[in-house]
Amino acid sequence: MKIQINHIGKMEGHTDFVAEILKGDVKSAKIMTTEGARLIEGILIGRHFSEAPIITSRICGICPVVHKLSSIKAIENAFGIEPTAQTVKLRKVMELAQIIHSHALHLFFLSMPDFFDIEDDLKFIKGHTKETASAIKVREWALKTIEAIGGRAVHPIACEVGGFKALPKRSELDNLISQNEQIMKEALVLVNMVIKIRYPRFKRSTRFISLVSDKEYAIYDGDLMVSADENSKKRIIKAKDFTKNIEEIEDPYRASKSATLDGDPFMVGALARINNNHSKLNPLAKGILKGLDWKFPQLNSFENITAQAVEVVHCIEEMTNILKSITIIKQEDSLGKKLNVLAAANPKGKLVRGLDAIEAPRGTLYHQYAIDKNGFIVECNIITPTVSFLKNLEEDIKLYLPNVLKLSEKQRARKIRALIRAYDPCIACATH
Repeated sequence: MKIQINHIGKMEGHTDFVAEILKGDVKSAKIMTTEGARLIEGILIGRHFSEAPIITSRICGICPVVHKLSSIKAIENAFGIEPTAQTVKLRKVMELAQIIHSHALHLFFLSMPDFFDIEDDLKFIKGHTKETASAIKVREWALKTIEAIGGRAVHPIACEVGGFKALPKRSELDNLISQNEQIMKEALVLVNMVIKIRYPRFKRSTRFISLVSDKEYAIYDGDLMVSADENSKKRIIKAKDFTKNIEEIEDPYRASKSATLDGDPFMVGALARINNNHSKLNPLAKGILKGLDWKFPQLNSFENITAQAVEVVHCIEEMTNILKSITIIKQEDSLGKKLNVLAAANPKGKLVRGLDAIEAPRGTLYHQYAIDKNGFIVECNIITPTVSFLKNLEEDIKLYLPNVLKLSEKQRARKIRALIRAYDPCIACATH
């Protein structure tokens, strides 16, 4: 028996799915990316380091902020540049806003209709006008935040190696803070809708990987935690060493790579972060999670949608706390600006390497560069969240398929698409 679903939409990019079943035994389940390789890593070779954050932010229209920040941080790590506390705070706010607007888009407009058996999004919106308005308001607030700090909402231009070209006015940040209470109410409308959904009963022993920190719910900095599963113990890996442990695989049936850790698939993203960091959530988000009465680790991949809803609340809380803590907005002596304006060579005067790990909406993102003595990139490796979880998604589908084989072809396809979209894949990032 062969199952084939062409053009699975309602995600960033498009993909197909093909499964082979023999006498009820699932032999293969393949996510086949249908976009061509975009070769961003190759484009960067030979370019000045200052161009990398600009070019890599074009990998994705939904999460350009985290690509730009990860690229900037990797370069700073290579040169030993320490940004100021104010710069770090502003970057964190941008990243939190990125997660909010991406999650609100995905969980409400892309994934939630699957669980109401509605394929026509316009029909879903007409039936949930209040929730639709709330989702739009939450996203708009997040995008305005990115615009205020980054210069524009998509492909921000203000942030650079070492600091910012220009800084937001204190009045702009105060205006964002003043809207917090109303935006939180809108977010809770979405949360209340998400937690009432009855997801398919499903679980599979999985290793979850995300940044962790003793200080906070880690999204900007930290080490990598690999959770325990039935075959292995929990362990911590330094972010700079993680790519030594991960293996990227070039599958013949898709343009994107996939990845394994120690030969096994793993999951990244909101569910991974909640599983590894739930004790560090802000109070309101932690209270919502407690009300769900989850047993950790939560092994139902469909609940990634719920995890995203919890993270939206956490991120709104965290953004407000950080914005209130920024007491002075002044143009700093930006080392990055000096380096870029002067088209500087490598300030170290020798080949250097830098890697950074940061939490994108869909999971941990890695940028790694080698920069020669003249400041030009000679090696580049970018590992995106979707590349990381593709193998795990395929293993989930293999286990899930027997539950839906007896359904009609249309119903079965709908259930498979729902699981795929629950992961929130970004095929544009995966085919970078």
